[in-house]
Amino acid sequence: MQNKIIVSILSFFILVDVLLIYLALTISPIKLKRNVFTFQYGQDIPTDVSEYVNANHSVLENVKLDLSHVSKEVGKYQASITYFNETQYFEIVVEDTIKPKFQLKKVEWHIQIGETLEAKDLIQNVEDHSQTEVYFYNEKTQEKSKTKSFQMEGTQIERIIVEDKHGNQSSALRVKVVVEKNKRPPVIEGIEDVEIHVGESIDLKEGVKATDDIEGDITSRIIINGQVDNQTPGVYEIMYTVSDKDGNTTQQMRTITVIEVENDN
Repeated sequence: MQNKIIVSILSFFILVDVLLIYLALTISPIKLKRNVFTFQYGQDIPTDVSEYVNANHSVLENVKLDLSHVSKEVGKYQASITYFNETQYFEIVVEDTIKPKFQLKKVEWHIQIGETLEAKDLIQNVEDHSQTEVYFYNEKTQEKSKTKSFQMEGTQIERIIVEDKHGNQSSALRVKVVVEKNKRPPVIEGIEDVEIHVGESIDLKEGVKATDDIEGDITSRIIINGQVDNQTPGVYEIMYTVSDKDGNTTQQMRTITVIEVENDN
């Protein structure tokens, strides 16, 4: 009877040893914290193996982390850990779900009829990790435009949004645009007083240019009043006049002096 008890006890310990050996051989000392790790675009992806693996310190020292196929761009990537001959694979997801933030340079803008505004010129301090675009935004039609021309006098409320390259849109901020009648006159350039000799010709249009802040080049509308008699010495006044489509007019005077050719005799 006593022998049977001893045999039973020995058998129990042998069974326990076998079980422990089996567990040691089949259960890995490393375990992934999860199968999928998600990071925001622009966030640093950890390179410390302890961020991905549960194991004691001595085991972690022998675990190799492979992030060679992982990019910082938005997407899904395969990574792995290796402990001696055992390799475990997991997924790293880089996503961008954060909306851009920005500030208006000012809440009210005064412009003239016919002017075009670029949405990007109205904002500052954009916060986002990716490339962004700035738009005027119509909440009813959901249409977006980078620029907008204002052809009617009055006050308009516009909405500005910022959108990043992954499609995240900021909250819309409202800006007041006060459109006023054009009061800026055109500018005439190239008019200078000159002297010529008797018999010498002069082109009164040469080098003269007129520009308008809304319409651009309006040189063709310049009206020249006055004449120069290049055969008669004297001082001649020439008036240049130009008007834009809103009736703003600029006049500028120049003098042409005709002088006699000195006789060496």
